[in-house]
Amino acid sequence: LRAVRVGDIVVTPPWDTSTGAATPAITIVIQPSMGFGTGHHATTRLCLAALQQIDFHGRSVIDMGTGSGVLAIAASLLGADRVVGIDSDADAIAAAKENLRLNVRAHVTLMAADLRSANLPAADVVVANLTGGLLEAAAPELLRLSASGGRLVLSGLLAGEEPAVLAAYSTRTIQRRAEEGGWICLTLV
Repeated sequence: LRAVRVGDIVVTPPWDTSTGAATPAITIVIQPSMGFGTGHHATTRLCLAALQQIDFHGRSVIDMGTGSGVLAIAASLLGADRVVGIDSDADAIAAAKENLRLNVRAHVTLMAADLRSANLPAADVVVANLTGGLLEAAAPELLRLSASGGRLVLSGLLAGEEPAVLAAYSTRTIQRRAEEGGWICLTLV
């Protein structure tokens, strides 16, 4: 795997830390492993682009299904005050912990828990790069977590799943929509 650039963020494996001619604002080192999220999948790139459109200063973030931790690390390095990465897969949490050690400037709390039993407080921004079906099923909890004017960044859905996902989040409006290769990322407010 080689480094991937998305706007001002470069996601790179430890062996490819050269960022090219233009120096990025943020470099995130990710050790490829079982945890999803090296920057090579369209949904990860779409989320990284969406996150760069948000002012995180003074804000809290929850990254649901954190995988490698790349989105949680990005939110922290973009200025979020409090970031929690949660995943039901203990192997993903182990991978995310390793990646946090590679990105010492990032401050993320990691939890191995199921969304339904985590009992998390609401956050200013909730990121969920899951699947269309999981986004639909988790809508009540994700809406609760992003209450009081919070923002939702949803990805992992295919274009054909978009109407059903939007119906599940019908109390929110689309602030931003991006598509790459049939994959969708929505920022809802």
